[in-house]
Amino acid sequence: MASAGENKLVEMKIAGRYRMIPLWATRVSFEVRPSPSFDNRAWKLWKPILLLLEKVAKNEKIKVKWVRIHSHFNLKGDIPHAMGWWDHEDNSMFLCHFDKETLLHELGHALSSGYHGDPWAKQTARLFQKYLKGKEQKQAMNNLAHYLSGRRIYKKIYKERPPKYIEPKSMWLNLKPVGRKISE
Repeated sequence: MASAGENKLVEMKIAGRYRMIPLWATRVSFEVRPSPSFDNRAWKLWKPILLLLEKVAKNEKIKVKWVRIHSHFNLKGDIPHAMGWWDHEDNSMFLCHFDKETLLHELGHALSSGYHGDPWAKQTARLFQKYLKGKEQKQAMNNLAHYLSGRRIYKKIYKERPPKYIEPKSMWLNLKPVGRKISE
């Protein structure tokens, strides 16, 4: 377990801007790029996901150059962009949701052609099965079945039709920050 000092914010120049990031985020193998409007109270939400990214990238031999993360506290409606995406040309990732499923979904793209086809669905299902457990894994597999390629993989693995897809709500919906805001 990291000491409290690992969560101390330090100023660093990242992608041409000076930003405050926690010490632990300076020690991962990829650059962490918080969005310009990032609320520093969100670091504790992102820490387990970014540390999982470090582990999966190492285990799966995925080169990640940088990852852009967002915060959307007090969101009232839908997020105006994707929950995440992988850029094959730059080996970079954008993540808006701080959950393992979104992270692994995007890493499935890194390990395949980049589109929501069968190679992506196979890699994503494999990552879900390897890095998720119990209800978290089952929910991720159910969401994978939203895609036609994911339904084929789901049926092959479980020997049954997937349940009816329910559009997930944003994790940020009505989420309130905890603690005092730390200005840059």
